[in-house]
Amino acid sequence: MAIVTLSSKGQIVLPREVREALGMREGDRFVVTLEGDRVILTRLPSSIGSDWRYWRGRLAGSGALQAHIAEHADEVRRDECLP
Repeated sequence: MAIVTLSSKGQIVLPREVREALGMREGDRFVVTLEGDRVILTRLPSSIGSDWRYWRGRLAGSGALQAHIAEHADEVRRDECLP
């Protein structure tokens, strides 16, 4: 069990273990509801694809950029050969 403190601005920091266990990322959005004396955070579904920040770093090291560049170069060569 982790204990957190409410700041003067009304903020709390969720412990790293909690964020990692739930896969929380910077920019995630939540609905806050009350259930008795409990605060419930429910993550909103991300609008994958509509926000470029979701994709930032997702394909790092995959070679996807190099493959895309090579595919584009092939398309340009094919287009240059057309009458």
